[in-house]
Amino acid sequence: MRAKASLLCLVFVWLATQTRGQTPPAEGQSATLQARLRKTVGFLRVEYLRGTETWEARGTCFFVSVEDERNGEKRRFGYLVTNRHVASPEEGGTKLHVLRTWLRLNLKQPVNGKESEEGLLQVGPDRHWFFPSDDSVDIAAFPVVPDVDRYDFQAIPLPMFATRDVIDAHHIEEGDRVLFAGFFYQLPGLKRVSPIVREGILAMMPEVDMETTMHKPGRVYLVDVHAFGGNSGAPVFIAMDSIKAGVLRLTGLGGPSSFPYRLLGVVSGYYYEDAQFKLTVATTLEGKTQANSGISIVVPAEQLKALLELPELQRIRDAEVERQQLSKGLSKP
Repeated sequence: MRAKASLLCLVFVWLATQTRGQTPPAEGQSATLQARLRKTVGFLRVEYLRGTETWEARGTCFFVSVEDERNGEKRRFGYLVTNRHVASPEEGGTKLHVLRTWLRLNLKQPVNGKESEEGLLQVGPDRHWFFPSDDSVDIAAFPVVPDVDRYDFQAIPLPMFATRDVIDAHHIEEGDRVLFAGFFYQLPGLKRVSPIVREGILAMMPEVDMETTMHKPGRVYLVDVHAFGGNSGAPVFIAMDSIKAGVLRLTGLGGPSSFPYRLLGVVSGYYYEDAQFKLTVATTLEGKTQANSGISIVVPAEQLKALLELPELQRIRDAEVERQQLSKGLSKP
């Protein structure tokens, strides 16, 4: 089993370079919005030590792409995104030792009757998760992109992020419709990755800091949609008025497709109620016997964009562009 996992990890490369040209689906032949939404997510399995015992956490992840145009070429750098508490579990403020992390995605063509495949992420000193410098922000990004010929997925490009300027320009507000796709424990994707799709409304965009799932004050959105175990790291989309906002293409790294939504943020946790009706923050990796209030916590897309624009990640992209230029005999810009 270990040998199989080691072989699978080779299909996950460090950085995306040029993406093959792909033709948008013809009108009337494209998949439903829900089907396209399901293609944005994968399943993560994280094995870690808790004392002397080995534990396992499962969560949701998705891909985003950062376009780079230099010397007349278009490149897309790919990043796997999830929550900080999924990628690097903690207990009582102490980081727990992660042993292995697996990513499961659907295959474009079935193999021996299976439509999904799990690969080991090569996480180490040279290839590691990136976290925001603000430790109240519950997101993480890993520079990687799967084989686009083998895996059936779609990534979310930066222009699809509902950043503050998009929210202001298109009057996104409480009451607008949201939906997300996330891991469902009863269907772990052994044959096929089949995320659950849930719908609700944007409930609040507080202008002041609130307690985040990292148990520190920070900026979050609240959505009226029920999240539960395994939904941590799921992308949350907000419906847009196509007349006002236009329809962006969900190009990313897995193929273009019209998608009248924007990425509002990332599911991070929820509020649960105890017997005294007190609301308490919990991550969707924790099991709580108290009642789930149905109010979920979302890390704003603006914070994910800021993470992807960290100088360290920009230096990695610069180095890759320079390497490609040198390989083609081009001068550094």
